[in-house]
Amino acid sequence: MIESICINGFKCFDNTTLDLSRITLLTGVNSGGKSSAIQALLLLSQNITSNELSPLNGHLVSIGSFVEVRNFVSNSKEFTVSVLKDNQRLSCKFKEQADICERDFTESDEDIKTLLNYNNKHFHYLSADRIGVKDIYDTNLDQADKYGVCGEYAIDYFEKHKSIPLDNELIKDKFSYTLESQLNYWLKYILDAELLTENILGTDRVKAQYSYQGSRKLRPSNIGSGISYIISALIICLSSKRDDLVILENPEIHLHPKAQSKLTDFFIFIANYGVQLIIESHSDHIFNGIRKNIFKKSIPQESIMIHYFEIKEGLSIPTKISINQIGQIENNKEGLFDQFDDDLNELLGL
Repeated sequence: MIESICINGFKCFDNTTLDLSRITLLTGVNSGGKSSAIQALLLLSQNITSNELSPLNGHLVSIGSFVEVRNFVSNSKEFTVSVLKDNQRLSCKFKEQADICERDFTESDEDIKTLLNYNNKHFHYLSADRIGVKDIYDTNLDQADKYGVCGEYAIDYFEKHKSIPLDNELIKDKFSYTLESQLNYWLKYILDAELLTENILGTDRVKAQYSYQGSRKLRPSNIGSGISYIISALIICLSSKRDDLVILENPEIHLHPKAQSKLTDFFIFIANYGVQLIIESHSDHIFNGIRKNIFKKSIPQESIMIHYFEIKEGLSIPTKISINQIGQIENNKEGLFDQFDDDLNELLGL
């Protein structure tokens, strides 16, 4: 498990260390640094995976030139991204040389490289800009990316692997041990729906359909869009192995609050299995769902890490939010999911 990431001189970060755990929730104000923290980790993976002509632009992340992403407040001439795992460190330094961005691994642990090398398929990333409602999905022909960073191949992966049994610890539906049955258990739990897929013979396409509340089969465009947006996250998590690392951006897109809370139960289940999750979210229902699961002792308190991001004088200042064993916030921050209370107080004239 990655224990921490250190970011120096990159974008809105001066010298920042973020501790990670089995589930790490990144939340906070818009443009507060959440996505930049994820980009730093993606940069590291991207440069481990392949020797791109431009170290800052590739399959996982494209952020332009060095001058666009260096920290202007501290006037950094280089930036460094490091991660720590089992007391071993991997560090990569980026700097501009003759108008070209160069990168150099100053510390290089092989276990971390193995985990973060995207080709090894132990590190998975699902972008907020993921595939939404589609009736027909492309087949993954090159197999370079199991699911696609936008989830574009997740349905194809499901169709090819839906009959494969999962580990016993991932089984909730005892009727069948397959990926298909376990995915539909959770999809029914979260949204009362089921997924059905089939190859379209003679094409490189896969058809997806859903049944809702036990109804007839419906094409995705004739059912709520939240199902299409969440399905790739469910497939990726259930297909991941112990000690894999999964990054999910805004998993709550288009989901009703009740479904967001139930989705959090799913993430707790996956984390307890042994998959490390980094989740960027603006959802108070995911935040409170995590607190609820700590209170219920569904997950150990130490398996949760929450960082609240805000900007002060041009720099990102993340605060580690402490949740005690009964789910209470011990160091509340202004802006930490308090808008409901603020609006209610105004309505009541308080």
